[in-house]
Amino acid sequence: MSNDELGQESAQHLSRRRLLKMAGLGGAALAAAPLLSACGGSTNSSTSASPAVASGTDLKKIFDFIGPVDPKYSGAGLTYDLGLVLAFTGPGAFFGRTMSAGAKLAAAHIKALGGPTFNFIEKDHKSGDPQAGVQAVRELGLAKVPAKLASYVDDLGAMSPGTEQYKMFTFDGGGGTSTFGQGKPYFWGTRAITPNDTWPGAIKFIKAELKDVKKVSSVNWDLGPLNKINQDDLNKRLTDGGIEMGLYEVAAIGATDYAAQIQKIKSDKPDVIFLGIFGNDIGVFMKQYVTSGINKPVVAPEYIQSSADVAGAAYEGLYLSFDYFNADLPDNGWSKIFVDEFVKANKNKPDYYAANYYEDTFGMWNVVQRVLKKGGDIKDGAQMDAAWREKLELPSVYGGNATTAGQKALSLSTHSVTKRPLTMSIFKSGKVKPLAYYDLEARDYRKA
Repeated sequence: MSNDELGQESAQHLSRRRLLKMAGLGGAALAAAPLLSACGGSTNSSTSASPAVASGTDLKKIFDFIGPVDPKYSGAGLTYDLGLVLAFTGPGAFFGRTMSAGAKLAAAHIKALGGPTFNFIEKDHKSGDPQAGVQAVRELGLAKVPAKLASYVDDLGAMSPGTEQYKMFTFDGGGGTSTFGQGKPYFWGTRAITPNDTWPGAIKFIKAELKDVKKVSSVNWDLGPLNKINQDDLNKRLTDGGIEMGLYEVAAIGATDYAAQIQKIKSDKPDVIFLGIFGNDIGVFMKQYVTSGINKPVVAPEYIQSSADVAGAAYEGLYLSFDYFNADLPDNGWSKIFVDEFVKANKNKPDYYAANYYEDTFGMWNVVQRVLKKGGDIKDGAQMDAAWREKLELPSVYGGNATTAGQKALSLSTHSVTKRPLTMSIFKSGKVKPLAYYDLEARDYRKA
């Protein structure tokens, strides 16, 4: 495919921008979606170094969790160019900062453990501007960068043609695959799809812990033609759990007034409310909801501090069901090392976006080792992708215990996670407190 053809195909994606914006991206992508008005222009680019490793830390303990590394195939002494296509400017710039901080800490750890030097080639997709994403992937491809870490479901899907054209092996730990990114060549989503993947565990929790729940109503982002898909999915999940589905209300992305939706929900008299909104929208909703008199539990599909700040006291008692990384109570020994090191390097605790990009950078190292062991070329994205396909599993800072790392696994067909630790938590006294743990489809459900 020529660059002109790439531009034409990318234009087709951009013409569907409205649909892609509304495709249930989850996490960082969704948090910024209401403000995706940045125009194209040149994509900012820089090459970044990793932070120094804090003295006194025995990083070799990480091998106890990720397994032994053969020095012959570790990549020691090599420099590996890795794209980092994130929101470095615009309304989602916070996410770019925390994601890149996680990736860079991982790179420092990998080098200290005898791995390659990851040379991050940073590209700014301007908080979800597809034109910026198209340009970013083209610039990386022409520079023959073989792999990248990306976000916003590879910038709202607009980067997919370039990712395929340049055979650029990609992990997206910010939005996963969502619905429209499933099965795309060279593109792999490394986190749960929200809110859909969170529903089974949430339903199991409320059946067990919130007595006499008979009906669940919901308020969701208006996803246009995708509304019915998500509505039918939620209806099936609730029906299978023996719960009646109430009203399925929608609101504009970035809404500032939920009065109409809240009034309808109040008339519906549900026992629990599920939210399918994201980012600061959750805080806006909760601030209005607590004055409504409904006084029923609310379950939200993610937690970010800025949303809690918007809501203030209205966040108290809010249930949260998603792949939350608990920096106060790390799941396993590796995640504890990560938290301690992140605090030393950044002077604050990591959130789950930092955790995702930390472990995804380790995932890239894992795949580099596979290719080197085969005698292959790590600068060939197709070989990276082929090596990854042989075993779609990686150790994780989520799940596990003091002596064992968690595990995440992906599907060969959907390219999305098939195994991902999730939690049901509650926001109490300014903190997120885990109440139950489970995997996708509520597998391995257990109380915290």
